[in-house]
Amino acid sequence: MSICEYAETNLVRSIVFYDWAVATTIIGAHDVFEIVASIIGRSPDIATVLDDKKGKDYLYKNFIKRKVLLQKEWAEFGYLWKRREDLLSDFAIEAHFVSGKFRRLTVHVDEAAVDDSSNVNEEIIRILVDSLQPIYGIGYTMPYFWGPRAFATGTISSRYATSDKTFYGPPEQLKKQSQAFRGVYLEDNDKRNLDQMLRDVFEINFLSQGHLDRQVKGKSLRDWINENAFGTLQQLTPWCWRWNVLNEDIPLIRGALIQAGLTVVRE
Repeated sequence: MSICEYAETNLVRSIVFYDWAVATTIIGAHDVFEIVASIIGRSPDIATVLDDKKGKDYLYKNFIKRKVLLQKEWAEFGYLWKRREDLLSDFAIEAHFVSGKFRRLTVHVDEAAVDDSSNVNEEIIRILVDSLQPIYGIGYTMPYFWGPRAFATGTISSRYATSDKTFYGPPEQLKKQSQAFRGVYLEDNDKRNLDQMLRDVFEINFLSQGHLDRQVKGKSLRDWINENAFGTLQQLTPWCWRWNVLNEDIPLIRGALIQAGLTVVRE
């Protein structure tokens, strides 16, 4: 484990896929998360499952021994790594899969949980992309107390930053942007169109052909990115392109994409 200590202000690297090309079941997600665990270098502490009524948590060893995933059809499944041995309420790493029409796969890694968070993040991206062939997804980095896990679902966190008492939860604009996405993502599924729309602009964006063919200022998004050198665009698979954007360029790019009607969040 990293020599870094856990703090509310630690950065968390988050990868979120909202749509993908490979038909993925809970069992398939489990296989992927086992590879993620091998990249992290240790087994999770907790496994969690949820059906259409309620959820249940298991110690990882018991979860595997009882073959819980085979007991019934689950709607959600996840692995959790504790921040400390004596602390059950907060977690350093989370991998979570949600099936159904609001499907989502997320991995969040606290910088203190691994020795080289940047390299680990890239390895996790590689296995997730190869396994799922994403159609749309995002990657972002934010302080733990901003609530990166909540942000993935379009909600907000009110976690207090114990080491910096001037902030409470994420900035107001981030709250608005998160909630604006939730209104479409969780309440109006027919308007998501995430094979052609972007949630917003992030430091990492996983796009497909439907996104790159959209028009921005009279050009395809692909040509607009390349001709203006707005970040780097790299094809990862036949389905997926990775678009890296510098944080300082996001406001300018975001404004242009909102104006072109390419983003779900428009304020």
